[in-house]
Amino acid sequence: MKLDRVRFGPAGFPIDASRQEAFKYLKEIGLDAMEYQAVRSVPKKEETLRAIGDDARENGILLTLHAPYALNLAAEDEKKREGSIERLFRACWAAHIMGAEHVTFHPGYYGGLEPAEALERTVDAIERVIAMMREASFLVELGPETTGKPSQVGSLEEVIDLAQRFDEVWPTVDFAHLHAREGGSIRGREDYARILDRLEEGLGTLDGLVIHFSEIEMTKSGVGEKMHHDLGSGYGPEFEPLAREMVERGVKWVVICETPLLERDALKMKEIYERVSGARPGGRARGRRGRGRGKGKGRRR
Repeated sequence: MKLDRVRFGPAGFPIDASRQEAFKYLKEIGLDAMEYQAVRSVPKKEETLRAIGDDARENGILLTLHAPYALNLAAEDEKKREGSIERLFRACWAAHIMGAEHVTFHPGYYGGLEPAEALERTVDAIERVIAMMREASFLVELGPETTGKPSQVGSLEEVIDLAQRFDEVWPTVDFAHLHAREGGSIRGREDYARILDRLEEGLGTLDGLVIHFSEIEMTKSGVGEKMHHDLGSGYGPEFEPLAREMVERGVKWVVICETPLLERDALKMKEIYERVSGARPGGRARGRRGRGRGKGKGRRR
């Protein structure tokens, strides 16, 4: 996905505005992206999808889309795998109609397979989804996401591998997931640098990435995600060290906030980034009290 700058926005409609006012409100407070959440089901009405896309474009909001969670492209059960392929294709179709250029998805689970075998089944499924899109005369970017549990396909190396195999694939990098998957591996700027160096080595560039960010609580075992949390919750990882890497490297990303506070924390991320870069703040922090989720409440993803 070609980007001319860093964009920030929430994972889903804002908590401090109605859906009818969502994109206008995001623009008003200084945000310019949103990930449409099709995580439970994919909208089927073209009229609805086009209206969402038109409203977003009118307000300068770049859309991405998150496909349903109920995907397992590596499933050994062929019926489940076929259903997953169809759901991912439907998500791509919805994104196309809406005008979203990037579809984030969780690839699936290893199950009883060796990781290499599960990855090959995922590769085959992605190839089929791309063929289905071409047959339907459209194409959107597929974004396999780095996943938060060791049981899931979606390590950093695996999403890089998928991007190397297909021109139509560019990963979604979820730093909270990587942190949890690797047992709390992101403790400072040098850890972000390690991840970004590997991404740049594997992809050739860091530009055009869709980034997910939140703080995250791990399971009792100390490995794997349990719940997403607000910025400043104390769970980590911290955003500022990443912002410093972003500024130093001059990246062009879509940064999607996955904390329970959605656009409120997305705006905080933007403000941190602008402070680190020395840029003039581009939005006004403003919240409408009474409708938001309370601080400290986790969000399962």
